[in-house]
Amino acid sequence: MRFVEPKPKGWSQRYGAVFADQGVVDHYHLRPPYPEETIDLLAGLAAGGALLDLGCGTGELSRRLAPRVARVDAVDVSEAMVVRGRGLPGGDAPQLRWILGSVEEADLDGPYTLALAGDSMHWFDWESLFPRLAGVLAPNDTLALVHREWLRDARLWAALAPVSERHSWNEDFEPRDLVEELGRRSLFAQLGKSESAPEPWRPTLDELVLVHFSASGFAPSKLADPDRFAAEIRRAVETTLEPRDGRYDLEVVGIVTWGRPGGG
Repeated sequence: MRFVEPKPKGWSQRYGAVFADQGVVDHYHLRPPYPEETIDLLAGLAAGGALLDLGCGTGELSRRLAPRVARVDAVDVSEAMVVRGRGLPGGDAPQLRWILGSVEEADLDGPYTLALAGDSMHWFDWESLFPRLAGVLAPNDTLALVHREWLRDARLWAALAPVSERHSWNEDFEPRDLVEELGRRSLFAQLGKSESAPEPWRPTLDELVLVHFSASGFAPSKLADPDRFAAEIRRAVETTLEPRDGRYDLEVVGIVTWGRPGGG
């Protein structure tokens, strides 16, 4: 099968592969947790059945949802991510099966009542994955696209944006709406969308700087000058926000869009 419109270049496998880098994995824990409201919504969509976590990373969603569903298959191609996830709280839950491999080829044990992708759908081979999803999900079951926003302060965003543009190694990046891109290719039919209430996130200055290294565009091994990047991020934060008790008062929001997968 060949889609008429190729996937955006900025979401190619070249840029997604850096999540196997130890430098990215070592900073991944600095991301704020998904809001509890987001976890509650996903548990409701799973309806107590089997859950498939696509590109699970260190398995935050899988580990938190495992006690609330029949079972979870957590799939990721990055061995470093899976190893880290196994050792985190909930990583040894009896309902949780870690699967090391690509979501396009891994041995999946459907049917699943819910497949979810937490900020990971960008990186997959849609041409292979979506026909496969249609086979492991029952006709009326759900695919959820989960997104987490944690830099919502407009002043901070304005200060950080030019730093990111100067240093990102993703030369093909351009802002795109994932749901729109999938819908235009007849890969996803949206049924609903929900944004959680903001939850507090209070990182230290070091945490707020170093969390950037958990993103694909700022993988330490790929940046021309990671120390300069960190210094510029630090300066942008210090000149924009005032800390309280050594921490910054920020917020994290979870956005879930759910629907049915299509085959293109």
